[in-house]
Amino acid sequence: MMKKLLVFLTLLSTLDLFGQETDTLRIKHHYYYLADLNSRTIAEQFMNDELQPSDNYVTFRVLDSLTSANKNTRKYYLPVFNKILKQSDGALSEAMGTPIIEYLKKYPTEFARTIKSDELFELYSNYAAYELYFSDDFKADIADIEQSARDSYRPYTESELIRKFLETTAKKVEEI
Repeated sequence: MMKKLLVFLTLLSTLDLFGQETDTLRIKHHYYYLADLNSRTIAEQFMNDELQPSDNYVTFRVLDSLTSANKNTRKYYLPVFNKILKQSDGALSEAMGTPIIEYLKKYPTEFARTIKSDELFELYSNYAAYELYFSDDFKADIADIEQSARDSYRPYTESELIRKFLETTAKKVEEI
């Protein structure tokens, strides 16, 4: 009797082995793909074209670094953010405007230094405009963004460039 019970329990315990799912952290199209890796490793893979940005957890985690309270973190991830911005398409593109707007609101001087290049000025403006397009009152939101930028940094340097950015972005929203 004991031998039969032991065989039965052994068979019962092996049934789970055949029905186990693949580790979702290694399924390329799963939202949590590579989520166990640290953000710097992911950032390096993006920069070396070993990993393509997608609308998944690790990409959003890297994008969130743009608004980190730590200046060194922002400095490290800004080139990664810009590369992702240039490569984004589809669902990821729809999420790019929010970190841009938050970056402007929290760190206006850094933001202004970033958009001094014509290419990044246009890219940032396009994504911000797309985000603001879905607002109930984008003009009020733009005024709030500018006020937040003013409140975030004293003295409010680069105000002309930021004002130009916001005006350009508002025109783009109206044209959408």
